[in-house]
Amino acid sequence: MTRERLPISTVLPRAWIGFRNAPWRLISLAALSLSTAAGLGTLAHELEKTGASWSLHASHLAWALSLFVPLAPLVGLLQQADTLLPGSGQNLQGVASKRHQLTWLLRQSLTLIVIEGLILMGSVSLIRTITNALIIHSGVLAAGFCGAALLGLGAWTLGQCLALPLLIHHHYRPLEAMEHSRRLVQHNRLKALALLGLLVGINMLGLMGACLGLLLTLPFSALVLMAGCRTQTPWSND
Repeated sequence: MTRERLPISTVLPRAWIGFRNAPWRLISLAALSLSTAAGLGTLAHELEKTGASWSLHASHLAWALSLFVPLAPLVGLLQQADTLLPGSGQNLQGVASKRHQLTWLLRQSLTLIVIEGLILMGSVSLIRTITNALIIHSGVLAAGFCGAALLGLGAWTLGQCLALPLLIHHHYRPLEAMEHSRRLVQHNRLKALALLGLLVGINMLGLMGACLGLLLTLPFSALVLMAGCRTQTPWSND
């Protein structure tokens, strides 16, 4: 199997070209995602403060919605970023038209996030259970197991960092996206870490100025992520 390479050296120029093509479209989607998350989070917080039993249930619902409702504009942002990048006109011309619909992408993205969330929660719960069982017999053994398990879980999480952008770019099913992301990161560990560090740095800058900078850095981060999906194979032109 041919190893793919993350084009880490070209993601920033491509992202800038994509941002120049339609900046206000990207900013509006980012604003919609941030406003829905902040609005529902504020509503949940206010409902919690009332103390009534019905408001507590309503606040839990609002917290859940604050996690999932912003997914729609976020997926739209990633899809828009994918179409604005150079070379997007040649992307998957043979894919069925229904797979290009936002509703299809939303269903697959939500399924992917649920699968990965369940795996993470189940793994953390299992690690905690086994650690509690081992600590009765040996604290050193429990600490060693916990450290090794957390490292393994961290490596798995890193391997899934490109699953969502790959799903949107290639129109994969969730399991296909997870497997492709795992293989891609496995062959480009340092580049994947560099890409994540770049994204963290960009959005740390966006947190300045009452978080208003996120309106710029979030679209740019989406472009960087989708540019990372334009992988290269050895001895081929990009």
